[in-house]
Amino acid sequence: MSVRVQAEDFSLQREYDEVLAEAGDAGAVVTFTGLVREFHQTEDSASVASLTLEHYPGMTEKALADIEQQARQRWPLLATRIVHRVGAMTAQEQIVLVAAASAHRHAAFEA
Repeated sequence: MSVRVQAEDFSLQREYDEVLAEAGDAGAVVTFTGLVREFHQTEDSASVASLTLEHYPGMTEKALADIEQQARQRWPLLATRIVHRVGAMTAQEQIVLVAAASAHRHAAFEA
């Protein structure tokens, strides 16, 4: 189980490998990666030069940890990971990673 808030980018492969190692005998690992979109869907379809995310240290981590804990109480998860970036990012950069590992795919997808 892991929750991190950080400014630097993350390696999707490294995070996946660590979740898989933590999960032991998992039958499924499901991941979601959110990216900065290049276009904001408005009438003029303005392009996005950058996105800056701010947060309240301590509060953000607690909120994400609460979400992780709720998922672990609801589904039989072997490992979880949430990585959320803050600071300035440009189009197509990774913002967030959520990973859930379980013995069966249904629980991993539901989480």
